[in-house]
Amino acid sequence: MFNLTTDEAVFTVIDLETTGFNPEKDYIIEIAAIKFQGSFEIERFWKLIKPETGFVPQHITELTGITNAMVVDQPLIKDILPDFFSFIQDTVIVAHNVKFDLSFLNHNTKIYLGRSIKNPSICTDNLARRILPDIDSKSLEHIAYHLSIPYRQKHRAMSDAEVTLKIFEKMLRFLEDYNVNRVIDIIKLSEGKRINYREKRKKYV
Repeated sequence: MFNLTTDEAVFTVIDLETTGFNPEKDYIIEIAAIKFQGSFEIERFWKLIKPETGFVPQHITELTGITNAMVVDQPLIKDILPDFFSFIQDTVIVAHNVKFDLSFLNHNTKIYLGRSIKNPSICTDNLARRILPDIDSKSLEHIAYHLSIPYRQKHRAMSDAEVTLKIFEKMLRFLEDYNVNRVIDIIKLSEGKRINYREKRKKYV
């Protein structure tokens, strides 16, 4: 996958809502993923998830709008992981602060599936720090505002994934103007490594 161009590779944009920041103590309560190739969406994956404690903390409900009533009859993370693992197979993972999402996913896949996610991954947060240095805040909301991308429902997994996808698509078009169009180079760029830019082909709008 690393040597594929951005038109050849299949990407999966993911986003999670959780009960906190620690994957060993907190739980995934919503997961969304959008699979696409080139400019075409292939498939979506979305689930609400009942936390193992059985309830959503009040401050998380206030942040996300996800209530106990919404998750009480939903599956546990162990029940949806096989389908999710299959969904992301042979794709490049994209997320805003991808380390956070992968930390929760890998903690759970190791427990329930006995393996971890090995997919190549790209962080739009890190990528923004390289190619959008003039934006003071690299939050999803601020980048969306800067790029004139509507952001209707914050802190819900599918809405956040949709916005991340639109941001990533604009980033890819920007990089294509500099002839940066291989997965490996975009990963290196997002990780802060040097790559060889070529002369810009046309003005980016």
